[in-house]
Amino acid sequence: MAELMVSLEKAIKKDKLIGSGVLTEVMDGVAALEYEDLVETVPALLSKLGKALEPRVSEIDEVGIEKSTEFVLKYVPKMTQKLISSEAEVKNELALTEDMNFNLKAGIIAEAQVQIKGGQMSFNPGLTNERDFFIDISTPKLFRIMQGQDDIESGLIGGGIEMWREGDEGDMEKAQSFLPLLTVILQKLKL
Repeated sequence: MAELMVSLEKAIKKDKLIGSGVLTEVMDGVAALEYEDLVETVPALLSKLGKALEPRVSEIDEVGIEKSTEFVLKYVPKMTQKLISSEAEVKNELALTEDMNFNLKAGIIAEAQVQIKGGQMSFNPGLTNERDFFIDISTPKLFRIMQGQDDIESGLIGGGIEMWREGDEGDMEKAQSFLPLLTVILQKLKL
């Protein structure tokens, strides 16, 4: 873990971070961690990543949401699977969660379809019109969450994270049924 943090510290000081290969090196290292080490690493790593990425919005914009989504989806499914397979409480909550398909927009970083079906969770790039609901996290809120200055649950209640819009409410029952799973995941990751 210390090596990953040193690499990230070096990356923060670079003139150009996105496309330098350092984030790939760091995330490859994180994805290779055993579950216990992953859980211990995630909060500090996300904080440093948030601080590194926040002033580099123009670099992220240059790359574009499709490429940044591709980057994110190279790692998130692997880490999610480690969480599900290592934590009985998460696995049980996932099994209890009804089948659903929703869009997840994480600021300017990623746009993905998340599907929960038969106790499994999968991710696909891009957004779909055939969804039960959506979760749209604003870019400022995303960076505050990453840096540990804010949390997801308060964003759902107090703003910065939208799950409905006038005329586009979606299936709020399914959205509500997702919240217990989300809560357990956030607790296990200490977020």
